[in-house]
Amino acid sequence: MTSGIDPKRLIELLRIADRGSFTRAAAALGVTQPALSNSMAVLEKMLGVRVFERTRNGASLTEFGELLAGHAAAIDSVLSRAADELEAKKRGLEGSLIIGVSPVACIDIVPIAVARLKRETPNIGITIEERADDELIAGLRSGEIDLVVNAAGLLADGSDVICETLARDVFVVAMRPRHRLACRKSLLIAHLRDEQWVMPSPHTTMSRQVELLFSAENQPWPSGAIITNSITALKSIIMQSDCVTILSRKLVQLELKARRLAGVPLRRQHFTREICLRQRRAVRSPLVERFVAAIRAAASAERM
Repeated sequence: MTSGIDPKRLIELLRIADRGSFTRAAAALGVTQPALSNSMAVLEKMLGVRVFERTRNGASLTEFGELLAGHAAAIDSVLSRAADELEAKKRGLEGSLIIGVSPVACIDIVPIAVARLKRETPNIGITIEERADDELIAGLRSGEIDLVVNAAGLLADGSDVICETLARDVFVVAMRPRHRLACRKSLLIAHLRDEQWVMPSPHTTMSRQVELLFSAENQPWPSGAIITNSITALKSIIMQSDCVTILSRKLVQLELKARRLAGVPLRRQHFTREICLRQRRAVRSPLVERFVAAIRAAASAERM
């Protein structure tokens, strides 16, 4: 009965065949020659056939041994591939990564970091999910998301989250280029009291920071504003109307370069907008560490 063939003995058989000698194979396997000879004797007894012809010059496979060597080579290949995959995973060269982002992170810093990481480790899988800031932090804490890149919130992160500032940005009043205020060098929020507004969703850090700007200048929140959770819709409405909004400059930098939008600086910034990398304080995988290094490099290059 051959159903109980020990794969270890098949690998030993393959090493003997490769090296043509029990002595050389034993040295390669790190065992003694008598122990290897005994293992092959057990294999032959179990199979009821001879697998080697022993000669004065070494050992050669019988036809039964040749048959087994083919299967042994397949097993050896699978084990070698498994070892390579394990090592790659340990080094962060394979696996999957889920990155949670807010829109501002998708303009340049995350795409640059992802492109760099894929060049270095092409076999990894990356998922980028854009969500409301509250959902991003909840996903990070639950382990559903590996890292988050978004704007700093108004409240301190919990002790289970590590927050690192990658970049800083300023606010601008965004409007279409032909808007009557587009030629101004700077604006106070009071100058915009009679304008029609488009505002980001209240579940976002951007909305909360804009509220803080209104409060800092003792200005009432605009009534009748269009509210959207889509940055694409927000910018499109601005382009197609005389509505205005306050946004991170980075969020509209492509439209500013293309002259699809105008961005007038706020005369009083009150605070800068920080773009942060958030991680769980728990032990991080090598792949997460690789992405962290990539996004730090991207942020550093942007500051130069």
